[in-house]
Amino acid sequence: MNDTDAIEHLQKSGRYRVLERLNPPARYLDGAPSTARIGLVVDTETTGIDTARDKIIELGFVAFSYDAASGQVYQVLHAYDGFEDPGEPLSDVVKQLTGISDAMVAGQHLNDDEITHWLAQADLLIAHNAAFDRQMIERRFPLVREKNWACTLMEIDWQAEGIGSRKLDYIAFCLGYFFDGHRAVIDAQATLHLLTRQLPQSGQRAMQALLLKAREKSKRFFAIGAPFEMKDQLRQRGYNWLADAAFTDRSGHVKKGVWSKVVAMTDVAAEELWLGGTVYAGRAVTYSAREISAQDRYSVREFLPDAG
Repeated sequence: MNDTDAIEHLQKSGRYRVLERLNPPARYLDGAPSTARIGLVVDTETTGIDTARDKIIELGFVAFSYDAASGQVYQVLHAYDGFEDPGEPLSDVVKQLTGISDAMVAGQHLNDDEITHWLAQADLLIAHNAAFDRQMIERRFPLVREKNWACTLMEIDWQAEGIGSRKLDYIAFCLGYFFDGHRAVIDAQATLHLLTRQLPQSGQRAMQALLLKAREKSKRFFAIGAPFEMKDQLRQRGYNWLADAAFTDRSGHVKKGVWSKVVAMTDVAAEELWLGGTVYAGRAVTYSAREISAQDRYSVREFLPDAG
């Protein structure tokens, strides 16, 4: 019995699930896309989780061609992985999590020319946790400020697809493959592979589902000056406290801290009614709202009530 027959036999029994080790192909689909676009799946390893202060120690990406209409992934165009010396010793936590040592990054520099070439070519940047990777990369390579971003962590409804965790390795297991993670280019390859798979409940290709969600506009609401006693209702409604978000009050004073939530455009009117009738009932309405597209989503700008 060969491997293919053995796998088919095991899976037909209903008692086993067989996982395949990821061996990234150079091409996923023959031919050429009718509406050709270039995507970049990016991943970073860093000195910590503070996107304003920590530094990139490894950056990896996979550039690929895809069809904008169907979401079909065609060809891998380029792959890159590089280290950068942060100028300080790595913490034990970072070493353990990433497998990167001080010796591996000592004296190393990212290839800025190679990276910026592909960043400039890309129509869409994708990350599995774009809220982190975008802000880290945007500090290091400001040209991505004008790029469209999408997030496989947040913009595919994994719960609706019957997948109970959004961790990349767990999603991969559920979709039939495994990989050795926590290195930048490997995680990028695993994320690209995810985008080529059929989702278990909706039947959509993951890339198609991602594109549809990324193209939707939304609004981020800031409940500026919300009464303290409304904090529990705001939290129950899905608002998060942004401790570092700065805004200017009616007296012209800059203050920090605000409750905020992203709302789909179809729900904006209902949200405005709720804020006016519940949060600011009997008070001056001082909330603000910023329209968010793929160009701003996950950037620092999304979270700044007063920013332009």
